[in-house]
Amino acid sequence: MTEFKSRRIAAVVLACSCLVACGKDAARTQKSGSRTTAVVQKTDDSAAGTVDLGGGSYKPGPVTSSGSLAGTIKLDGAAPAPVAIDIDQKICGTTAESPVTTSAKTGGLGGVVVWIANITTGKPFPIDKRAELSSEKCALDPRVQGVVVGTTVNVFNDDKLLHKLVFTPLGTHDTLTAMPFFNEGQVVASERLAKSPGIVEVRCVQHPWTHAYIAVFDHPYFDVTEDDGSFKIDSLPPGTYTVNLWHEGMAKPVTQSVNIAANGTARIDLPIKLQ
Repeated sequence: MTEFKSRRIAAVVLACSCLVACGKDAARTQKSGSRTTAVVQKTDDSAAGTVDLGGGSYKPGPVTSSGSLAGTIKLDGAAPAPVAIDIDQKICGTTAESPVTTSAKTGGLGGVVVWIANITTGKPFPIDKRAELSSEKCALDPRVQGVVVGTTVNVFNDDKLLHKLVFTPLGTHDTLTAMPFFNEGQVVASERLAKSPGIVEVRCVQHPWTHAYIAVFDHPYFDVTEDDGSFKIDSLPPGTYTVNLWHEGMAKPVTQSVNIAANGTARIDLPIKLQ
């Protein structure tokens, strides 16, 4: 067992011990693979307003027949140029992680949140309501993820640096929680981040280019595009739906109507602008 794995396991055990006392638990997910990225400086206006992800009316029910939605989302326009980092370069590197992840092969756009709007019934919620956010080399992984209401989020620090992560509802300055980290291997688990639907923005006070987004839904019909821009939402009851697509930097989602047929797969292959 490597030293890194030993430290991570110890951190998880410690977090689980704390969660027993606080009514919380922890989990670890896999990191994404290699990707082609372009970098842009993000400021306090990463989105011009809040994004509505649901209203609490969803109830699981029987799905006797179903279809699915799949597709590929691409970037309409050029990716921005890299931005230099001028502090903590020994650990953070010389350029920031990009908010725009594109596939050199397909032109697909990663990190797009795709969801069915205003769906009221369908498949059950996932049994495992746990997620993870990890800080490494002054970047947060995953940068964008989707979870359901009631999810516990485990936040790891893998840097030998001072970080203070602040979690706010997108488009506001209302702090849900703040997590100071002082050294490598620290972990904090929180149930505050996914109490209600909406997008939670994560920022680091010391490293202003560091961002992540947690999209919290009150239903299970959502996905986040892979690095090649692909996504899939399955087990949809037949019907006509409004599909929403949102990427970091967009003030409001792109909407698209789609018809789902029993035992069929509808597709959305769409280029979107980020500004």
